[in-house]
Amino acid sequence: MDRKKNYRIVFTFLMFALFLAFATPQQASAAINAVDLNPKVASGQYVKKVDTFMVLFDATLSMNDIYKNNTKLNQQKDLIKLFEDTIPNLKLTAALRTFGELTFFWDAYSKTFFWDMNYSKPALTKAVAPYKMGAGFSPLDEAFDSATVDLRSQSQSRRMALIAFSDGEDMDNYAPVAAAERMKSTYGDRICIYTVHLGDNLKGRELMKKIANAGQCGFMVTGDSISTAAGMADFVEQVFLDVKREEPVKQAAPAPMEGMKKAPEAAATMEEMKKAPAAATEVEQKIIEKGRAKLLVEFDFNKAVVKPKYYKEIENLADVMKKYPDLNIVVEGHTDNIGGKQYNEKLSQKRAEAIKDTMVKKFNIASTRVKAIGYGLSKPIATNSTKEGRQQNRRVEAAVEYMIKK
Repeated sequence: MDRKKNYRIVFTFLMFALFLAFATPQQASAAINAVDLNPKVASGQYVKKVDTFMVLFDATLSMNDIYKNNTKLNQQKDLIKLFEDTIPNLKLTAALRTFGELTFFWDAYSKTFFWDMNYSKPALTKAVAPYKMGAGFSPLDEAFDSATVDLRSQSQSRRMALIAFSDGEDMDNYAPVAAAERMKSTYGDRICIYTVHLGDNLKGRELMKKIANAGQCGFMVTGDSISTAAGMADFVEQVFLDVKREEPVKQAAPAPMEGMKKAPEAAATMEEMKKAPAAATEVEQKIIEKGRAKLLVEFDFNKAVVKPKYYKEIENLADVMKKYPDLNIVVEGHTDNIGGKQYNEKLSQKRAEAIKDTMVKKFNIASTRVKAIGYGLSKPIATNSTKEGRQQNRRVEAAVEYMIKK
């Protein structure tokens, strides 16, 4: 047995002895009643976006540190229980892999505890229950690489989520990120990576954020942010569910109110638009047929500046409004699900307003005829689980105003 391994065994044994000698029993956490997400699924408003999920559980030495009157290890177990309680009744395959030095006699850096092809609760909670104390250092990169191998058993059609719980301490600053990148490279848009940072170590938090970013379609949350029923429900919903796409409903134009001033004869009405023999542009045709049209305008990352190469697309919409003077338009901004809800709402609003400003200032459309509304990530038209789907959701649409009035 080499000296390094010898040292690890002695050090782990001493830590275990100290733990038994001085550790005080921790109070059991108060039970939290999880939010029931099943009604959302049953209503048909939400659909499953994940077929397989895998949890990485940090069982290392630093998880014995006290944070907010309990060990981080116990807090992790509490979060996993609440996580599992919140998952709605979906047909799923689940797995859990631990990482750390799990025994005194050999290095078990990462170990798969179970594969559950027909996942049922409380499989996760039972799997982590035996852990009373963390031991060893933090080979999170090895856990990621091993999980990448584990997931090869899943068919090409299965969509997957990896959720890694850890404090991000006692580990290389790059190796876990590189391992997450290897996982993403292996499975591409089929997998999203989510991380849960435990404790308050800022360096560890930044590392966990980088790991999540390597997955491109996941994100990091703190243990504190998902320790409540509402916080966990929001997290679980974003991991497992997608809003079901609904086709726009074509509505009839409202009847004019008594006493309403009739539009000039020269001004075409919506009825005349529908009778138009041919549309000059694709934008006009879609507004005639469906009452809305998607504008082919793209923005740089985190920007709301309209590039000149998209002026022609906006001019086509302005031309429709000039041809039909009684037509008012709502410019809608939409995003994918990367980033927070409030962030995406603000960004989509800025982008919608940028389109409106271009119409008003460059193409002489009265500002009163154009409204700008940012819907953020709330109205996807495709899945956010794939690169192509997210691209479709990052869009700007123009809608005939009366169609969205209640």
